[in-house]
Amino acid sequence: MPHLSLSLLGPFQVTLDEQPVTGFKSNKVRALLVYLAVEADKPHPREALAGLLWPDWPDRDALSNLRYALSNLRRVIGDRQAEPPFLLITRDSLQFNPDSDCCLDVTEFDGLISDFQNTDSHLESQQSKTQNLKSAIALYRGSFLEGFSLGDNPAFEEWTLLTRERLARQMSSALHRLTVVCEQRGEYEQAQSYARRQIELEPWDETAHQHLMRALSLGGQRSAALAQYETCRRLLADELDVEPTPETTRLYEQIRDGTLKALAPSPAPPSDLNTDLPPFLEEEPLHVEPPVFVARERELAQLDEFLNLALAGQGRVAFVTGEAGSGKTTLLQELTHRAQEVHPDLIVAGGNCNAYTGIGDPYLPFREILELLTGDVEAKWSAGAITKDHALRLWQTLPVAVQTLAEVGPDLIDTFLLRATLLERAMTYTQWPGRANWLTRLTALLERKPPASPGGLGLQQSDLFEQYTWVLQTLARQKPLLMVLDDLQWADLGSISLLFHLGRHLAGSRILILGSYRPEELAIRKDGKRHPLEPVVNELQRDFGDITVNLGRAERRDFVDALLDHEPNRLGSTFREMLYRQTRGHPLFTIELLRGLQEQGNLVQDSEGRWVEGPVLDWDTLPARVEAVIAERIGRLPRPLQAALRVACVEGELFTAEVVAQVRATGEQEMLGRLSGELDRQHRLIRAQSIVRIDGQLLSRYRFRHILFQKYLYSNLDEVERVYLHQQVGTTLERLYRDDKTGTTMSDIAPQLALHFEKAGLTEKAARYLHQAGERAVRLSAYQEAIAHLTRGLDLLMTLPDSPDRAQQELSLQLALGMAWVGPKGYGSEVVEKTFTRARELCQQIGETSQLCRVLGELSLFHYVRAEHQTAIKLALEALNLAQRARDPLLVALDHAYPGFILFCLGEYRTARTHLGQMISFYNPQQHHRPLVGLRGSDVGVGALAYDACCLWCLGYPEQALKRNQEALALARELDHPFTLADVLCFAGCLFNRMRRDARALKDNAEALVRLANEQNLLSWSAIGTCHRGDAVAMLGQIQEGIAQIREGVAASQSMALRLCLSGALGALAEAQAKAGHLEEGLATLAEALAFVEETDERYFEAELYRLKGELMLAQGDETQAEASLHHALEVARRQSAKSWELRATVSLCRLWQKQGRAAEARQMLAEIYNWFSEGFDTPDLIEARTLLDELS
Repeated sequence: MPHLSLSLLGPFQVTLDEQPVTGFKSNKVRALLVYLAVEADKPHPREALAGLLWPDWPDRDALSNLRYALSNLRRVIGDRQAEPPFLLITRDSLQFNPDSDCCLDVTEFDGLISDFQNTDSHLESQQSKTQNLKSAIALYRGSFLEGFSLGDNPAFEEWTLLTRERLARQMSSALHRLTVVCEQRGEYEQAQSYARRQIELEPWDETAHQHLMRALSLGGQRSAALAQYETCRRLLADELDVEPTPETTRLYEQIRDGTLKALAPSPAPPSDLNTDLPPFLEEEPLHVEPPVFVARERELAQLDEFLNLALAGQGRVAFVTGEAGSGKTTLLQELTHRAQEVHPDLIVAGGNCNAYTGIGDPYLPFREILELLTGDVEAKWSAGAITKDHALRLWQTLPVAVQTLAEVGPDLIDTFLLRATLLERAMTYTQWPGRANWLTRLTALLERKPPASPGGLGLQQSDLFEQYTWVLQTLARQKPLLMVLDDLQWADLGSISLLFHLGRHLAGSRILILGSYRPEELAIRKDGKRHPLEPVVNELQRDFGDITVNLGRAERRDFVDALLDHEPNRLGSTFREMLYRQTRGHPLFTIELLRGLQEQGNLVQDSEGRWVEGPVLDWDTLPARVEAVIAERIGRLPRPLQAALRVACVEGELFTAEVVAQVRATGEQEMLGRLSGELDRQHRLIRAQSIVRIDGQLLSRYRFRHILFQKYLYSNLDEVERVYLHQQVGTTLERLYRDDKTGTTMSDIAPQLALHFEKAGLTEKAARYLHQAGERAVRLSAYQEAIAHLTRGLDLLMTLPDSPDRAQQELSLQLALGMAWVGPKGYGSEVVEKTFTRARELCQQIGETSQLCRVLGELSLFHYVRAEHQTAIKLALEALNLAQRARDPLLVALDHAYPGFILFCLGEYRTARTHLGQMISFYNPQQHHRPLVGLRGSDVGVGALAYDACCLWCLGYPEQALKRNQEALALARELDHPFTLADVLCFAGCLFNRMRRDARALKDNAEALVRLANEQNLLSWSAIGTCHRGDAVAMLGQIQEGIAQIREGVAASQSMALRLCLSGALGALAEAQAKAGHLEEGLATLAEALAFVEETDERYFEAELYRLKGELMLAQGDETQAEASLHHALEVARRQSAKSWELRATVSLCRLWQKQGRAAEARQMLAEIYNWFSEGFDTPDLIEARTLLDELS
């Protein structure tokens, strides 16, 4: 049986029966083998593999390449002769056979590291643990796939990099542990060897230098140890421009002074769990009574099965559903508690959605999860919300999470995480292999990365989603993750979208995401629209099957019995039946009613501690609804506690003790005593949630144990109390956050402040905070949330008297709202026109010139994409005139670009180039990219290059055009801004190559445009790309398929009122119809296109339309009409100075004349236009003209 050996730690090496394997046709075949072998835990769809290795190829060609590569791979590794085979091959997927006779060093390395991590820490296991590490280190010949690269495959390169980094971290950690063990044993030469190996792998890792200094000094080489410090210092200064950390310097001083002591022997080598505890974990947390968990074992078993599948690498999303108070949170808490007992390496992190702020707090649950994964556990630990073991696991995740963020998730800092608090936590973590290395990386990243500013340039939502996914996938390769999202019915749209994105990228990951929600909240919405979570749940069910645990199906009577029996009692069937009748087994109602009976003495404990019925059991006086139960519980509270809760309920389900204290004019310590001592531990109405520090001020967060408590309290406030308390709460929050220096900004709590000031009747203030909230949402690419905030701000503003201040504030809101609408709707949307038209009116009203330039420019684009070109050019020139008067160079350049775009479509190529040239001569990508994107959502400077290439081609300069075109495409890809790249792919990638009749280039760029548009949800670009792709497909011979795609694209465009370049799309359709032999259909389509030209003045393709009409008339045998159409094409081209269109029309006319025996006349005309050209003689049009000239001679 053939034995296959793959060595990937170091240079790529493969042997079969100890003989080197040769015959790989390309590195793509080697890459296919590597990927399948390393990711052997699951089958891989052929489409995914083809996309991974041939990302820029059309799907059909990529799959063909995969088949060829697979055939070559099977031959060189002897797969057909192996029994069992090395590869498991089906029609749809490929998988490396884990049961085949193959040895992979990566798998063996992972196994040895895993065995070490899972071995217990008793003395007797130390030898085997150490040997495992030594064996793993021996396998590590070098970095993963050292020297191997597929430069044109970013996805494969990214996978390689992530795998390489993961294995390198494991290697570094193993060397660190062995170095410490050897020092403890007095094996200093061996410790030196391992430390030197660490330095070879990571020269800037100060921990490794420290290890070597210690080993040299303790081994009697004091001078060498001091010299090593100097080596370390020079290296850090030369490469990173930093000094050694204080720890390294102190070690140097100890060696110099002869005070260094050896490490004490330890019963076990250091591991990930042997870290110094942070101070707060040394203290005792608040005692929190665990929730009652009964009658849910079946549901718990379902969730446990989901977790087992995820632990086996089948990552998934699942949901727990049920009405309010049905026990969803309790079930999830029980699962996490039991799972952590069974799985010592499981990491659990959860986040809650907020009912009070609703969609106004983008990504809240995912921000909370990422905060926990980066060590922000003190608040939950102090509040007793998590156990010490749970807190310790999360704390120990901090180093790898920080390193992962720096490597694959830098944009999550300042969006999902506050940089200041993240850095503070990282600085406190003292015991971690390579701490100085990853801490230096984090510090360097934060120094390079400017802090996000309110209203600043928003990141692409897709970028945030990808980075969040990469972070989780990377962490899950170390330890499995369980993520809990509670109360998803209140999730913002961004969180729901991120949940869906993650759900589609869990394959092969040890990640389970559990969410809870109330089905009734999804079914009923005030606006009559579908809840955004509903389609996501449906799609995920299609992916994963049955993923819902429905608590509404649970046996309610069983719950009543189980609840009563979880404590000793002698309560009979009559009592049980009556309790069930009162509550119908609803968990919250049942628990609260039972507690009410106990607290009032209706139930008492006998001498043996068993609950029995008291002397009086009056069911008639007990409330029948939970609101009444809550009312009675709250009514029994002392007045100061009730007053505190009335303030707390105004802030929301989650409230701040210090806010309550200030509003009630009570000392903070006294208020904390009331909340934690009485309302939490005694009355169990609230629970401590977290503690945050705002500029030295501690803020203590509490949460109502059930939102029904908060709702009841709030509903019982009269209108006067509500207004008064909302104003006080809002003002207090504003004061606490205004001078914060920790990184939290007013915009972070702007949604809450807006709500309080709106309820307080402070309309202008509420509108101002809604504006901040909207800009913050745009910055996070949460467009729907931004629209909601900004629209509400405008609605409030309209209730104020008209004034200059109101007009100025409305203008700012309208401009922000217009840019927010462009994201999901595109420029052609009527709502975009309506918004910017109102902004224009406001600019004229208050005399705001610079803003009016922006508004007119955006309105010109609205009319441009709707092919209302005369209106568009009028507005664009008006904007240019204002910009020139304002003397703002950036605005002037921007407002030159707009007329350039429009004049190209009008067929005025020379004038268009004059305007485009102003932008091109001004534009510097490094200096102007971000400001231009901030002004209009895309980089108009690159767009100007693309349009200029099209103008140059039309004017007869094909080589200059091609050079300009390549410049535009290269720069757009380098800048990697989705809107900009889509714009450039449309014009430089598609339209330019359509005019040149380069079908292959047109198809490749159209495919890229459609792929980008679909990824970024850019519907208008997807429609345009589909048209161009259909044109290319038809040109390449698949005529019917091409026709279908062109029609699909045209229909999609028209449904969005997108009519830009419709004449060209109809021309392409007519040409394809003619190729299919449908001449009458083609002529009808051309008539429609020419009518569109006359209606809109979109004349960039006019000459070609008349030429095509002539060709179709000639195919029908009507030479007279054909010649008339060709003459018309020449007239148009000459009027436009469009030499390339003139050449093409001349060739068509001269072929007709050749047929008619007018060769001399034809040769004279063709020679005249051919001789005009000074470049591009190897292009298809000029080659065709030269060939015809020779024939005419």
